[in-house]
Amino acid sequence: MEPPAAFPTLPSKDACWHWIEQLNSFGPRLTGTPAHEASLAFLATELEKIGLKAEETVHSITRWTPEHVSLSGPDGPIPVAAPYPYSGQTPAEGVSAELVWYDGKPHSFRKAQGKIAVILLKRIDLTRFLISLFMKRKNSLPDQSASFPARIKTPLLTGLMGVALDKARKAGVRGVICLFEGVSPPQLAGQVVPFTTPYADLPALWVSASERTRLKALATTGQKVTLTLKATVEPVQTRSLHAVLPGQRQDETLLITTHTDGPNACEENGAAGVLALAHYFSGLPLQARQRTLIFVLATGHFQIPQIGLKGDQATSAWLAANQPLWDGKAGHARAVAGITLEHLGCMEWRDNPTTGTPEATGELERDIVYTTNRQFNQIYCQAARLQTRLRAVTVFPRLKKTMLGEGQPLYSAGIPVISTCPIPDYLCQILPGGGLERLNAEYASQQIMTFARVATALVTLPKKHFGHVPFSRFRALLRSVLSR
Repeated sequence: MEPPAAFPTLPSKDACWHWIEQLNSFGPRLTGTPAHEASLAFLATELEKIGLKAEETVHSITRWTPEHVSLSGPDGPIPVAAPYPYSGQTPAEGVSAELVWYDGKPHSFRKAQGKIAVILLKRIDLTRFLISLFMKRKNSLPDQSASFPARIKTPLLTGLMGVALDKARKAGVRGVICLFEGVSPPQLAGQVVPFTTPYADLPALWVSASERTRLKALATTGQKVTLTLKATVEPVQTRSLHAVLPGQRQDETLLITTHTDGPNACEENGAAGVLALAHYFSGLPLQARQRTLIFVLATGHFQIPQIGLKGDQATSAWLAANQPLWDGKAGHARAVAGITLEHLGCMEWRDNPTTGTPEATGELERDIVYTTNRQFNQIYCQAARLQTRLRAVTVFPRLKKTMLGEGQPLYSAGIPVISTCPIPDYLCQILPGGGLERLNAEYASQQIMTFARVATALVTLPKKHFGHVPFSRFRALLRSVLSR
C-alpha cells in the first residue's frame, strides 16, 4: 500500500504545535496534580470540539508532593538537585544525623542504622550487547547513522534503577542522599527519577557528584548534616480519558494511545498527536473508517506502582477497566492493532564535557520505534518514507516487560503495536519553561504525519496483513544473544 503524501483534514503543523504549547503552559503535569487535572480538562474540551465524547476512567492514588528540600552541613548549605520521587518526608526542622558513605548500591544498610546513607550511583552505560537483551534492532532510518552507538548513556536508566529505600527504612536509616555520577549538575537538576517505585516513607534526595569530595569528608570525620524534605501525602483521584469514533466495523478496533502526565514539554506531549489523528479521522466519511478507533489518553505513567497492573505500565489499568472495547471476548470488540505516540519533536541535547552543561547537538533525538512483528515493521517503514526529518531505529521488544513506554501494556495484552518512544537525556527533567526550546515543531508534525499514514493502513488493511505478537521465551532469547 503506497502511503498518502498528504492528508487535507489533518491539523497543520501550527495547530499541532499550539496543542504542545498549551499542554506545556500548565507546567509540570505529574500524576494527579492540579496542573495535570487542568491539562485533562483541556484535552476533554478539545475532543468535544470535534464531536467526540471524552469518557473517564477514574483512579484513586496517594499523591506525594514535595514542597521544600534542603541539605546543610557544618560548613553551610549543600546544593540539592532534586527530591527523590515518592521517597518520604521529614519534620519541619529536618533530620540531623551522621553520614555513612557507600561506593555503589549497598548490599546491607546495617551500618547506617540511625544515620543518613550517602550512596554514589554511577551512570549506567549500556553497550550494544546489553541493548540486545532488551530489543532486537530491525531498521535504521533513513540510514545506519541513526543506529544505536556502541555505548548509550541516559539519566533515565540510572534513575530507574534507583535505591532500595524500603530496605534502608527497615534497617533504621533516617535518610538517603543519592549522588549521581556522570551527569552534569544542570542536567541532574529537577530530574523526576525513578517514577517506577512506590511510596517509601523515607526521605531521600538527589545530589550532584560534584559534591562527592565534600560529603565523603563529612562521612569520614563523623560530622552531622541536616536533610530536610517537606512534602504533602494525600489521597487524590486522577483520570484516564478515551473517546470512541465508530467505524463500519464496531467489532474491530484500533487503539491510538498515549499518556498525559509528565514534567515538561516533551514528557508528555503525545496527546497532541492523538488529538491530530482524532481530528483527521473524525473528518472522514464513515466508509473511510472500516474499523472503530479508540483514542486513549492514559494517566499514571509517573505513578506506575499505584496504577499499572501486574508489572505493566499505566495503560494496563485502562485496559482492565474497558475490556469491552478491545479484548474480543463474547460480545466485546477486539483490538486488532495499537499505536502509541510519545515524546514528539525531541531534539538531541547532550552534556558537553568542556562546559559542564547540556547543549544542543543540532541532531534530531533518535526515535525508538517498537514494531512488534515483521508486518508492522514494514507498515511503519513504508509510512516513514516521506518523512524528511527522520532519525529512527525500529526495534522488536524481546520480552513483555522490557518494552519502554505506554505501548508496552498493549503488547503485553497480545495486541500488535507500533509505538514511538525516544528517550532524550531531559525526558524526566523539570525544566525552565518546560524546555519547549528543545523541541522542533516541524519534526513533531512530520512524526504525526507518518503515524497518520500508519493509522490509515491499520484502519483499512485486511486483518491478515497484521500478523500476531510473537512473545520471546527467555532461554531462547539468551541463547540467541550469546550466539552473536
